[in-house]
Amino acid sequence: MNYFPILLKLAGRRVLVCGSNDEAVYKIRLLLKSSAEIVVFGKQTKRQIIQWSDEGLIQYNNRLAEERDCYNIACAYVTLKKGIERNETIRVLTKTKIPYCIVDDKLHSDFLTPAIVDRNPVTVAIGSEGTAPALVRHIKAQIENILPQQTGLVARVTGAFRPFVYRLPESHERRHFWNRFFNQAKSQIFSHSSNQDLETTLKTKLHDLLKSKESFKISNYPVQFVSAGPGDPDLLTRKAANVLHDGEVILYDRLIAPEILELCRREANLIEVGKSGFGSGWSQNDINILLISKAKTGQKVVRLKSGDAGVFSRLDEEIAALDHAGLPFEIIPGITTAAAAAADMGVSLTRRGRNKQVRLLTGHDIDGFADHDWESLALDGTVAAIYMGVKAISHLKNKLLKHGASSDTPITVAQNVGRKNAIWVASSISTLVNDCRDHKITGPAILMLGLHPHIQRASLISKKLQNSKDVFLYKDLSINEILPQLVIKNKKFATTDKKIL
Repeated sequence: MNYFPILLKLAGRRVLVCGSNDEAVYKIRLLLKSSAEIVVFGKQTKRQIIQWSDEGLIQYNNRLAEERDCYNIACAYVTLKKGIERNETIRVLTKTKIPYCIVDDKLHSDFLTPAIVDRNPVTVAIGSEGTAPALVRHIKAQIENILPQQTGLVARVTGAFRPFVYRLPESHERRHFWNRFFNQAKSQIFSHSSNQDLETTLKTKLHDLLKSKESFKISNYPVQFVSAGPGDPDLLTRKAANVLHDGEVILYDRLIAPEILELCRREANLIEVGKSGFGSGWSQNDINILLISKAKTGQKVVRLKSGDAGVFSRLDEEIAALDHAGLPFEIIPGITTAAAAAADMGVSLTRRGRNKQVRLLTGHDIDGFADHDWESLALDGTVAAIYMGVKAISHLKNKLLKHGASSDTPITVAQNVGRKNAIWVASSISTLVNDCRDHKITGPAILMLGLHPHIQRASLISKKLQNSKDVFLYKDLSINEILPQLVIKNKKFATTDKKIL
């Protein structure tokens, strides 16, 4: 972010417009929506500027701005064309340390003016740092369509009522009051055609709610277990995104993608409660204690978990702790990593004639490397997604081969599924260990036993087939983007061999 968005106070302050051309007219028209004192400097002016000056809306000076003009100035706009007059104006503004915007030169401007959706006193600013004005206009149009014209009225009514709400002794109580009010008033805000009717309704609701004993009561919100999915924020459910935006305390796993954390409300208290397999980090007991202590404060607590919260996330242990403390909870499901990996590979987790079931396994548990029904896993056609299995690959390989698995049984290693830095290695049981070492697979990764990416994708680039190990690797690309660059190093990969398919 090269430009930080702020709301600049203009009341009782002057704004300079250096230039009196068409661009100046556009800026003045926007500035007239504010309470700023607008002072214009320009030698050749437009009729509209003269008219505004005659009406007393602006001050017009038929000359260039000088140092003596630069008193109590909030900012300045320079609309002059390139040349001596513009250079002299910029010199004056720079010397007097007034922030300025040159309308056709963002590189040398101190600030940029965003597109504005005006619902006074509510404003929405949209900017692209000057890179995509057409996109900004499109976004503005979308917001204007969904944001009611009555939004400003709602803000004014609630703003006038704030002194009454501040009589509530605690900040949590005040926050709960406003949450209840807006939840109750949401339908009225979007349905009233008359501003007078809406104002009356809002004032009545505010007074009634403040008189209610419920408005003073701090209740414990349910702890919300939110599934973050594999890492791509676009794969979040709508409900998950809404909860993150509303959460006050976010306890999140170590592997949560930064792009998802960006969706959390700005004021939220973000606490990483990271754990790693066979490594250091928060103990489960410490997480439980923290979860309970935060929930008892009356804040909206979100427990943000990687993938689907119900798959290898120790969800039950945290639920049991909340139950023991008498605290409510809610589970918001999401996309587990196995489903996301299969989708990127262009395959299904189940297929008629191949497998009647799919298994979700863990590579390790509290006792170390996890033990499984190796004989059934070794059977031809078995499909299993092995979570947290990278550190256990030697153990997995030896167990499967010992119990009769074919050495060329396909297995795909997917690291950082759903993220820009994803790495995929199509391997086999016999070459798994070496392939992971060669391609520096360290995790977080999932092992897709019995699956390779869809054969049709490989056949599209059959000219690149080589006689070597059946390994392909791609970084920073989704499966749909890699076909022109994909290198597949095993001719069998393009055959109809059932084990490869």
